[in-house]
Amino acid sequence: MADGGAVTGRAGSRGIAALILALAAGPALADCAQPGDLLFACEFPERKARVEICRLPGGALDYAYISPKGRELSFRADSGIGGVKDHVQGIHGPAYATALSNGGTVYAVFVDGALMNLDGEGQELNSPNPAVLQVYGSEQDFNEYRQDRPIQRRVCYPPSIRIDDENFGPG
Repeated sequence: MADGGAVTGRAGSRGIAALILALAAGPALADCAQPGDLLFACEFPERKARVEICRLPGGALDYAYISPKGRELSFRADSGIGGVKDHVQGIHGPAYATALSNGGTVYAVFVDGALMNLDGEGQELNSPNPAVLQVYGSEQDFNEYRQDRPIQRRVCYPPSIRIDDENFGPG
């Protein structure tokens, strides 16, 4: 395009409208069933799916991976596993996690520390992928601080990220 890539006119308006409709057609984030509280949620638009982690009274956590087919995976863990990794692909600096173990497989959501307001102030996100869902074959693989070898990985769509920054993470 001669104008540097800008979309203008009626065709541009249709393109923007189509993008908005495509995003709206994806899965809507639901709130956790009572008495649960949302700990983390995000969408994966390319898969028309989402992940939700809900915190229940007493410390148990509910995990759900939801696609157009319905709940592809859901389980409850008696408690979460907190974690920190030196490096997670797409996150600049240490990555903070809340994870759940299901039959020895660990489902972990890692976030850029800026999402957690660690210093009490809003911080600028410098990570291209401020939150990711990663699956590990064992707790040992999840707990490895310097190495990161997930067996599955999904990148969260940044505007869809919802996080309880007071209760998420290793603390």
